[in-house]
Amino acid sequence: MNNTIKTKWVMMICCTICCMWMKNAQAQDPHFSQYFASPMTMNPSFIGKDVNDWRAAINFRTQWWGTGVSAFNTTTISLEKRLAPSKSSNDYLAVGLMLLSDQSNNGLLKNNYLTGGVAYNKSLNGDASEQFGAGLSFTYANRLLDQSKFLFQSQFGSMGFQREAPTNDVVIVGKNSYLDVNAGVNYSKNNRTNGYRIGAGYFHAAKPKLSALSNSEYSVDPRLSVQASGWLQLPSKHEVHVSTNSEFQGGFQIYTVGGLFKFKIEGDDTLESLNIGCFKRFGDAVYPYVGLEANNWVAAISYDVISSDLKNAYNSVQSLEFSLVWQFAGKKGAASNSVVKPIYY
Repeated sequence: MNNTIKTKWVMMICCTICCMWMKNAQAQDPHFSQYFASPMTMNPSFIGKDVNDWRAAINFRTQWWGTGVSAFNTTTISLEKRLAPSKSSNDYLAVGLMLLSDQSNNGLLKNNYLTGGVAYNKSLNGDASEQFGAGLSFTYANRLLDQSKFLFQSQFGSMGFQREAPTNDVVIVGKNSYLDVNAGVNYSKNNRTNGYRIGAGYFHAAKPKLSALSNSEYSVDPRLSVQASGWLQLPSKHEVHVSTNSEFQGGFQIYTVGGLFKFKIEGDDTLESLNIGCFKRFGDAVYPYVGLEANNWVAAISYDVISSDLKNAYNSVQSLEFSLVWQFAGKKGAASNSVVKPIYY
């Protein structure tokens, strides 16, 4: 079997699994290895958290592309704005907007989400070292199964699959769209040399209903996300950061734990630190992380080393992820003297 036919066989199998997956209501939300760089997908209360004025973020993940089929490609673009009564106020409101696009099986299944949210952070003491935050977000989701990308047994011949051949199968798959609501809370405590944060987000609280085929319907399972992180500045000014994230949705659980070391760069007006770390997603993968951090941006890349049974099926399966988070100030926020980290761990 040549590589072209093999690839198409893989694609057909993925399509079949995709439909079965949807019909049995075992779907999972998209997730990122660098979850800490995508606050709105992790916890609505993180909207505007640790933001001076504006924060923009781009996350891109390509998952399992070593199979010969572009299994999953996920992209998010988000923008957050801090709203405070005055520049000296420790309590503030923040708003955010995020577009998430998730495509699987070479674009056969396409999910697009537009999310808008608001969060409020309340200082629990005079210097704002302790804060409590709560957030609420709303999502408009659109799901489409692209019928032109389906492959059927009747289209398979001596030269492989031929899309122009009649399918002899009637598949009625319409668009699915729905509105959803999400909520979250967090507590944080920070000083000049150390700090920690805990939080939880609850997604799909409206339990929207979807249909995979014309005669089937199921509810989207709620997702609970629980986070904890901490950091410590060493006497050398280098920093150690640790983080964990747990996801629960339907019958799926994802547990991730890891950390990174921030090597402070002295004498450089552009870069502040080189960030090197490693994370483990239990039962799935171990992934190294490398990032560059400046005063107002962080760019990072991570690579999943698969440890699950998927590695046995496809020896070259790979997942790669890139993130860029940038803080900037508008005309009214340019004079702010407060200093916050452009990203949290």
